[in-house]
Amino acid sequence: MFSVGKADAILVRADNSVMLIDCGESVDADRLVSKLKKLGITHLDILQITHFDKDHVGGAAQIVRNIDTDHIIYPDYEGTRAEYFMFMEAIKEHKAAGAVKEITTLALGTAEITIYPADDPGDFISDNKEYDNEMSLVTRMKYGDNVFLLCGDVEKKRVKQMNKSGIDWKCDWIKLPHHGQYDKQLEKFLELCIPAYAVATVPDSEPADSELTDLLSSMGAAYYDTSGGDVVTSGDGKTITISVSDIS
Repeated sequence: MFSVGKADAILVRADNSVMLIDCGESVDADRLVSKLKKLGITHLDILQITHFDKDHVGGAAQIVRNIDTDHIIYPDYEGTRAEYFMFMEAIKEHKAAGAVKEITTLALGTAEITIYPADDPGDFISDNKEYDNEMSLVTRMKYGDNVFLLCGDVEKKRVKQMNKSGIDWKCDWIKLPHHGQYDKQLEKFLELCIPAYAVATVPDSEPADSELTDLLSSMGAAYYDTSGGDVVTSGDGKTITISVSDIS
């Protein structure tokens, strides 16, 4: 999980396959491309944009133009910001780019990736307010015995849908939604997840809500965030280790 302030850019490597989830803001693009190349990554099997806020799709156009990518996936709605239109322009000739309209399972090496779009977008769109966060694609990754859950920026109404979905959200590791913001629905969701590890994408200036970190502590979950550097999670399918470093 790259440290890019209050934004997401998450690299997943399973065996010899590579996936990038979100691309930070446009100002992060050059540094993100540099970090990927430093890690020896010149090809992506999958690029996923969880939703079209500028802190998730902002660097995507430049990533597409600089890193060869097999498959590009994104949520099924139209964005309104300049970064969205730049991204769509960059992928318009791509032969394997498309919106995720239903629960979809993909392979990444020997990892199983399941993508969950919003169950009922009408809950959000009918409000006539910004609804990008609620449209986030949620990603479940199973590698060996370990389950990782990445929640984009889902907020109260979407989390409420997820709580009622009947889906088994249990996981060992969770990327907390919406940069560590707390609400009661999220508390119920974490009781379904029971994670051992939780990570948030936050800058120094805007730490995760104390109600959330206190809750995680009471649950016995170890908390990490990107305020101090890139958060690196390693797993062999049975055990998980986490460290904070700076891939500059």
